[in-house]
Amino acid sequence: MQKTWNVKKTDIALQKKLSQELGISTLLAQLLINRDVSSPDSARAFLRCALIDLHDAFLMKGVKEAVIRIEEAVEKKEKIVVWGDYDVDGLTSVALLKRVLAAKGANVSHYIPHRVQDGYGMSLQAAEKISEAKAELVITVDCGINSRKEVEFLKFHNIDVIITDHHQPPADGLPAARAVINPLQKECPYPFKYLAGVGVVFKLCQALTGSDLYEHLDLVALGTISDVVPMYGENRILTKHGLIALSNTTKTGLLRLMEKSGIKDKELTTMHAAFMLGPRLNASGRMGSCENSLEILMTDFDKEAVLLAQKLCDDNRARQQLEAKILSEALAKIDKEVNFKKHRVIILHSDNWHPGVIGIVASRITERFFRPTILFSSKEGRMAKGSGRSIDNFHLFQALSSCSGFLSEFGGHKKACGLSMKLDDIDNFRDAINAYAQDSVSPEAFIPDIKIDAEIPLSFLNEEFIKQIENLGPFGQGNPKPVFVSTGISIKSAPRIVGKNTLKIWVSDADITCSAVGFKMADMFTPGWEHGLVDIVYTPALNQWHGISSIELYLKDLRECKIDMAVCFKK
Repeated sequence: MQKTWNVKKTDIALQKKLSQELGISTLLAQLLINRDVSSPDSARAFLRCALIDLHDAFLMKGVKEAVIRIEEAVEKKEKIVVWGDYDVDGLTSVALLKRVLAAKGANVSHYIPHRVQDGYGMSLQAAEKISEAKAELVITVDCGINSRKEVEFLKFHNIDVIITDHHQPPADGLPAARAVINPLQKECPYPFKYLAGVGVVFKLCQALTGSDLYEHLDLVALGTISDVVPMYGENRILTKHGLIALSNTTKTGLLRLMEKSGIKDKELTTMHAAFMLGPRLNASGRMGSCENSLEILMTDFDKEAVLLAQKLCDDNRARQQLEAKILSEALAKIDKEVNFKKHRVIILHSDNWHPGVIGIVASRITERFFRPTILFSSKEGRMAKGSGRSIDNFHLFQALSSCSGFLSEFGGHKKACGLSMKLDDIDNFRDAINAYAQDSVSPEAFIPDIKIDAEIPLSFLNEEFIKQIENLGPFGQGNPKPVFVSTGISIKSAPRIVGKNTLKIWVSDADITCSAVGFKMADMFTPGWEHGLVDIVYTPALNQWHGISSIELYLKDLRECKIDMAVCFKK
């Protein structure tokens, strides 16, 4: 698939100012500018990435009121229920709050809905069960901001509710809870607005204990990384120090899960959390109940932790097999049902797809075809449940809002959604959302682009500079790994295909020679290129092998070198 290369504009004057005041290279200064870090003070704070820069928890609206009510409940031994979500952000939020409350001597239990049977968030049926169990205080984590009916029901039964959430509050008013803690709510003075659910809970727990709670930053990092929130500001600070805490965790369940995942005793990165631990913790909730995932975050018993770690790994393998089966079926449907000239949004349905996995498969299809994708399952009768994923330039929630007449329920944000509708309405919904895509979004939105930090010669790369780049991490949404383009590069050896679909070549600009690896790029190399010159887009890294450090490039794209570089990329 042809991609547009977009090189970010340079700001020479600001480069020079940051370079002189911070004593850094102009290229590193430009990388900071590209991440909206443009003043010397903000640059110092960004590079420092220190826990001391976290904001006072009591700045967050609702925290003071919540602390007073929770301390009262602890003192009176009232029955507290922590109501959470089944994804990693929700699970780490439940585990963190339960650990802190238990340490204060609270009478605390939890409720987490079943993904397939109950769906996301609060429900009246679950509220009835909690009422019957004689709860006196409910604290929501990673949910509740839209649950006015459920909160009213609990209040009617003399159960106080404290909501902690990080999702967008409704425009028509908040639930009438005893306290609402959400930095996105109106008149909340908290300076950082984009915490994960576990980050919001962490601030509440800091206020409850008067402690920095460093020992629980492992949970905060796991939830923050897994929820793909913006990786700057407090999220980056919590993640950086949380990964260190995770590498040195004393939590028995996490230790055994890391052992089973093959990453114990490693210096952990966001990649380990996102692709090794996160999927295992998510798998049980996708396949059924998430209780095993929560228990492994809570247990201090080694034998139980070993069994739970094995079960989560087994669930993850089952999830992978089911995902592969559904993906294969979905790709076959695309061949028969999707006209890419007509369909800018891919809509697929099956009676047999597992609703807990279709969101992951939608993500795979979006990645492959660069089209927003919504998959529906109707295993439960005449209603279809759907899960969608989108691309940067197509706001999925806005698109759903334009088609809301066909939907029974829907929710989400720019890049992901959940929805349900009558089975008979799927065809009309497909037509409606594609009409919206044709009328409201330019064709260029459906052409993938690569955002490039700077054009540099390969000779700029050395071990010291790459270490400086690594200090800009942890990386994620809003703070991506730096990407560079180098032109007129020669290929020093015939390309090799490694594994299933990985391209490996050696590249040189006469001053430096290094290896370059392109994952899922085996079919991109055109025979004959090795006799000419290519242009490459990449992220540089240091590869450690038997104590020897070498530069390696992770390719994002490559193409035959053009004389007119304006043809190749935009500036």
